[in-house]
Amino acid sequence: MSLQTIIDSASFITINKRKGIGQTISRSGHIKTSVQQGSLYRFTVGVDAGLKYSTNRDLLEDIDTLDRNVEANVDIGETNTGLSYLTAYQGDLSGAQLDQLVVPNASGGNIYVSTSSVTGNVVGYTNLFKKGDYIQPLGNTSTYRYPYQVTSDVAWSVSSNITVPVHRPVLEQDGVTLSASHGLRVGNEVRFHVKALVMPTYTVVPYDRISFDSDFELIEVLT
Repeated sequence: MSLQTIIDSASFITINKRKGIGQTISRSGHIKTSVQQGSLYRFTVGVDAGLKYSTNRDLLEDIDTLDRNVEANVDIGETNTGLSYLTAYQGDLSGAQLDQLVVPNASGGNIYVSTSSVTGNVVGYTNLFKKGDYIQPLGNTSTYRYPYQVTSDVAWSVSSNITVPVHRPVLEQDGVTLSASHGLRVGNEVRFHVKALVMPTYTVVPYDRISFDSDFELIEVLT
């Protein structure tokens, strides 16, 4: 329930993972740019007045409890398959084969993937990943929390150490290591840990519909 239901009911979702950039222009017209290292996922989620109040009072209670100070763990496209195209895997492997990928290491702006254990027919495979694919290492505890997007096509090959470039430096997480050949979430399986920057209030409108006074604005939580 709660924010997952909001995402699953979205009329639109804006995804923003661009770096923070500051710019100043001098009197002589020179522009200076400073770039914040790394980037956070930010989401704007719009929900039309379509949810029924009588069957979603538990949702509203969850939203009031979360408010802007409690973290939520959500997906885009796994719970509601109607949104699956937003995060869908674009490469050539089957779901079962994706489950056989492991991550032996990660550093800098790269995640290293081993395909050595992949079984089944791979004849004619071209792409392990395509630019824009979502991936998320599991780590040694299966609780690694940060997703990434692939920044260039990665060709299929059988290797124990394929370099996969990602959109931001690989983030550390206390108690979790990415150096012992654990699994990988891909595509719709990726999870986002977010808090609300804007948690709208609601009005009940005729007949039995929930109308929110603004969009939901969510931001990824770093620990």
